[in-house]
Amino acid sequence: MPRLGPRGRVILTPLDPTVTLNRLQSGVGALTVEAVCSPAVGDLAIGALYELTDGASSIVQRTTGLVAGPPRSRSPILTASREEFEQIHVDLRQTRTLQRLLVYAFSASGRPLQWGGTLVTRTFGGARVELPLDFGGHHGPVALMSLYNIDGEFVLRAEGEQVAGAARDVSRSFGYDRITWADHWMPVV
Repeated sequence: MPRLGPRGRVILTPLDPTVTLNRLQSGVGALTVEAVCSPAVGDLAIGALYELTDGASSIVQRTTGLVAGPPRSRSPILTASREEFEQIHVDLRQTRTLQRLLVYAFSASGRPLQWGGTLVTRTFGGARVELPLDFGGHHGPVALMSLYNIDGEFVLRAEGEQVAGAARDVSRSFGYDRITWADHWMPVV
């Protein structure tokens, strides 16, 4: 499995879908995942399903107001925000607490997107992992990238799975079965 070098750049593709971050990249500062795309794409938003080592599981998704995970935590592991583009931040001081996460994208209004752009994951040291967002005419959420914590090193994998439905359906497709849902987009917190 390829490794991400210091200040390196890797593009995830169907032929090379995985990359491993070293312990330093997985444990210092923050990991930022950003959906970089033009306004022509539409109202693309991202969210993340996560599972902690204690079994707790939920989502962060700025559009539903769930901007920190775990909810009501004094020191959230994940935060969702928007500057120029939608972002998910992972606090790497808590690396040992995070077991896995899955970043997904969707239309905030429910309208079709003109898929394009790049999902860019940046380490504190400046290395980048890029995933092209070329999904044709799919109408619905797309599971973009998974992250697994393997002995203190993060393994990132391009998923690119188009899912019919909403965030709840993405969670079920990837085995996040400990989340109780109030509706298709909002978990019970």
